[in-house]
Amino acid sequence: MAESDGKRTKTHLFKESHFRPRGRLLLLTGTLLLINMTGLWFMWVVAGLDGNILWLVTVLAAFTTVITGTPLIMFLSLGWFSRYNEFQNSLKGGALVAYLQRFWSPSLIHSLQDEGKLTEDEPADRWRACADENPILCERLFARIYHEQYGLVPFVVPFIILLAVAYAAAALVACNYVTQNCPPTLQIACIYHLGSPLLVSSLAGAFMFVVSDSVLSIRRKSLNISDVYWYSLRLFLAIPLALVIANTGTGDGAQIVTAFALGTLPVDSLMKVVRRMGFPQITDQDKQDGSSDKLLVLEGVTLPVVATLEAEGINSIEQVAAADPVLLSIRTGFPFRFTLRLGSQAIVRRHLGENAAQLLPVGLGDVVPIYLLVQAFSAGPIVGAPGPFPLIESPDLIVQNAAARLFPNEDEAQRQAVTKMKFRQIAAEEYTAMLARITPPDIGL
Repeated sequence: MAESDGKRTKTHLFKESHFRPRGRLLLLTGTLLLINMTGLWFMWVVAGLDGNILWLVTVLAAFTTVITGTPLIMFLSLGWFSRYNEFQNSLKGGALVAYLQRFWSPSLIHSLQDEGKLTEDEPADRWRACADENPILCERLFARIYHEQYGLVPFVVPFIILLAVAYAAAALVACNYVTQNCPPTLQIACIYHLGSPLLVSSLAGAFMFVVSDSVLSIRRKSLNISDVYWYSLRLFLAIPLALVIANTGTGDGAQIVTAFALGTLPVDSLMKVVRRMGFPQITDQDKQDGSSDKLLVLEGVTLPVVATLEAEGINSIEQVAAADPVLLSIRTGFPFRFTLRLGSQAIVRRHLGENAAQLLPVGLGDVVPIYLLVQAFSAGPIVGAPGPFPLIESPDLIVQNAAARLFPNEDEAQRQAVTKMKFRQIAAEEYTAMLARITPPDIGL
């Protein structure tokens, strides 16, 4: 599959293969069984458990790993492909080529060269035309990129870690519940001298969060690799959290309730609670920093949408305009077309600033209408324009109206010239060309 050319590894796209739903189901189910068998061997041979205690630990741990792992197995075997089809249905032909040219140009060039479609001594801009001539290669490249970023292999390691942590937590609860006096063979199970109710309460809250959040993310088709790592960390922190609560000096009932309540919180919310308790000055600074949010100016953006984008490190218009829409849609769980709409508005906002809101009543708040308008009033077709285009009557009057909205206090000739310049800059963006291919207009209009 790969051979070295001295500079980089040569990958033949057409020879790659990936697990289909049935293969994924068998592989992940086998992994779950292997975790349980390994845990059973450890508890029997290493920990020295036997009899009823061993059976209790085995049954409880198996039940816990099945509840934790089954939603992920079903998602990776079935739901994952429906998400993949959403991108394939939107990125076809020229739209896919435009996307790869905008966000994955080095990989595209290397793939064309590796498959013998492009030589290194050809003109620098030849690769664009060559990509248009090889749509099947582009489809294979996109499949490879998608599987590398979001495929089965990146999920395997966090999946194994999550099942191992879940098994260990369930085994610890079972040992602590059955054995009250901590004999030497089970000293590891109750080394912190935590009461069974407090331990069960803390772990039950953590399991409740992990399973409920994973099911909700799968329902939204937004489960990510990082989420599975967070789930493992949340389960791992359940016992240290119970240890901290046990030393607060409050009553047993209050400790149990507090442990369960804090257990249901995700890691980021738990960190906010800790900061609020120990570092109130940091909390006040966080409130001041997040008091204003410019992302709300985009149409369709609400506070929950802003919170989701901020969780992925997107907190400015410029970042939305520069982000890969496929990766951003995967990470946030937003529909792909909605992510494209956010990027389209962000491009206009980046060039026109706050005045872009004045163009919404005339339908020029997105890049594709501006792209079509530039095509209409330009002397010749835009380079790389997919065409044909719907008829736009009186484009000069539309520009005049837009100029009056954008620069009402400027001279007529000057504001029209500036408006046309801004519109041409928007139309020349690679993101704009990509959107013009992804969302082609109806030429019958």
